[in-house]
This record gives sequence, structure tokens and C-alpha cells, in this order.
Amino acid sequence: MDIKEARSLFSGLADKTFLDAACCSIIPDNTIKALHEFIENCALCPEISSSAHHIAMDARRNEAVTEAAKLLNAETEEIALVESTTYGLNVAATSLQLPPGSKVLTADLEFLQVAIPWCMQKDRGIKVEVVKSDNGRIEASDFEKVIDENTKMIVISSVQWCNGWKADLEEFGKMCKKYNIYFVVDAVHHLGISELDVKKCHVDILTAGGHKWLNSPFGCGILYINKELLNKIEPIFWGYLTLEDPEGGWATYFGTPSNTPVKDWKFTKTAKRFEVGGTSNYLGAIALAESLKIVNEIGIKNIERYSFELSEYLMAGLEKVGAKLITHRDQEHRSGVVVFRFYNTLEEENELMTNLHNCRVYVAMRFTSNIGGIRVSCQYFNNKEDIDKLLIELEKAAKIKAPNYKG
Repeated sequence: MDIKEARSLFSGLADKTFLDAACCSIIPDNTIKALHEFIENCALCPEISSSAHHIAMDARRNEAVTEAAKLLNAETEEIALVESTTYGLNVAATSLQLPPGSKVLTADLEFLQVAIPWCMQKDRGIKVEVVKSDNGRIEASDFEKVIDENTKMIVISSVQWCNGWKADLEEFGKMCKKYNIYFVVDAVHHLGISELDVKKCHVDILTAGGHKWLNSPFGCGILYINKELLNKIEPIFWGYLTLEDPEGGWATYFGTPSNTPVKDWKFTKTAKRFEVGGTSNYLGAIALAESLKIVNEIGIKNIERYSFELSEYLMAGLEKVGAKLITHRDQEHRSGVVVFRFYNTLEEENELMTNLHNCRVYVAMRFTSNIGGIRVSCQYFNNKEDIDKLLIELEKAAKIKAPNYKG
């Protein structure tokens, strides 16, 4: 599948210029079709029994695991399906038991959820230290300066939500290995738009919800746990569907008179052990699988290359109309996110945002630690015509009131 063909799968683009995949993206038509088919199966129960129906749903759900592993170049045993990025971060915070007095490093540009699970452990003596970015740049070298004997973890986003900065995960991973500290990554603004190969960069735990760049807003995402770590940590909650499959399968087990609720249970050794382990969000998993299939069929390298071309076109156009780029131009640190400022006051910027939305041009405004602005998300279903529509509206705004952001 090529990029142009992929755009035709998104019927939601017919009445709007959608440049906000970094918020809550739209879903492709093939995902909608798969969801309809699943709902119909739920209504009809086409299997020979309802037990077989349940098992078939589990198998359908697992397609998302296969596709996620392919995207990350991971092993399927390293992949679990979780509700959201938030859930995945909480798995990391509760399963990586840090000793009292431990220090966790994070960046000042992070979305608040990246820090919350560790901030809430201060009663255990866990200290969260914020590493200040250098004009919106987050570098491993700045983190290394503050690592000491109490530092046990670094937790960051691989792509920052408020300016699009893409971290050098290879450098961060090498540094964490060097100092023997955990490396936890929020990749929700990375997966689906830029390549991320877990065999090239060391990460302990990585998580990403599906509702942004993976175009699957149904409460299901990806949790990656490095297989070197899997046998060293445990979840704090347990569910029967994370047990090793019983002999003959669950249908046979449920029909066995001698089964008992209390015994020495054996749980799977894979990342699946960190799922809730009960009847799960099948709709979310099916949607995620279908959307991941598109990404993998196009090829993440092709998507990243195309997105880079779009963002280059956008940046040039923004500068031409007088906008001030907040996103840095460094190629190795670029993502699908481009952030700019137009006016000095937030009142003016909000009025501009209202006008853009009234014209059916979907963008967002995001800030952290006084870094940010109007955020544009260039996904593979976008094209230069979408960007032109945004630029035309900015040109109109500039004629009414000239851009005046000084920074």
C-alpha cells in the first residue's frame, strides 16, 4: 500500500483538514469495517459454542500483539496490550520497585502523566528530579550531569508533545546501561509516525496508547517490556487470562469437575502477565490491529520519510507567513509534530485557533514549562493540500493583524 492509497481509507477527511493526529486521531475505514464485523459476530455468536466464541475473540485480539511486535522489531513475548499510555506507565512505576531514597529523572517538557506515577511515591522516599531542557532540547548529556548514586531511573517521552523534539533513544539507552539504571519511555507521539527499533536502542519499558498516531482511539495501546527484564519483575495485580494455558484449553478446564479456585498458579513468563488478565477491550484491540496493519504495510520508514517532507513544506510555509517556529529543525530530532507561535498574547492565539477550527482546520495548542504553541500533526494520511489550507488561513489572519511573536 502506498501513501496516496492510504489517504483514501480515511473518510473523515472529506469535510475537514485534519492536522491533529497528536491529539485524538481519526480511524481508517478498514478499521470501521472490522469493528462492524466484530459487533455482528457478538450479536450472532457464529462459533459452535459460546466458549469457542470467547476463544475466537482472544485469537482475534492477539493480532494486535503480532503487528505491534513487527512495528517495534520486538519479540511477541515482549508485547502486552494495555488500556493506555497511562496504564503502561503505572505498570512501570509499580513493577520496577525502587528502594527508598531513589531518584527518578524526567524532563521539564513532559506531559504530566509521565511524572505522576513517580510523584505519588514520595511517601516511599522516591524523589523526582526535573532536568531542564535547553531551549526545548532534551539531550542525554544534560541528564548525565545530574546522575548520582541515588539515580535509579530515567523516564521520558521519546517525542515531546509541546514542541515535537525527538530524543536520541540510542544515546539515552547506552547511558542507562552504563549507569545501570532503568529506562522507561512514553512513545505515544512516536509510534506510527517514526521508526523505533527496540533492537537498536536499549529500553526497559515502553508504552504507547493507540488513539494518537496509531489512529485507533478505542482505549487500547502497546506495552513493551524488554525480555531481559521480564523474569526479574512482577505485576501487582493478577488475572486468570495471564495464566499459562491449561491442558486442553480453557473450555476443557471449565468443564473439569476437579478444578479448584486455590492452587499454585503458574503465570505466563511473557509481557502478557502485566495485562489486567480478565475479559478485555476486544474492540480496542481489533481496531488497533487493523490500524497497525496499515502502518506496517506502508512501512514505518516510508511514513517517516513522507512525514518529514510534509513538515519541511509546512515549516517553510510558516516562516513565509511570518510565524515563529518553536520546533527545532535538526533532522535527527524531528518528528511528525510541528509547533509555532503567531502572536505574542494567548488571547490572540486562542482567537486564531477559534478561527482555524471554524474553517474546519483541526490543530491544537499545547504548552509545558512555557514551551509550546499551536501544534500541527503531519500524519501519513495528510498531504500538501492540507498544509496549504492551513497556510491560507494564516495568510488571511496576517492581513488582519500581522504576526508579532517575539519569543
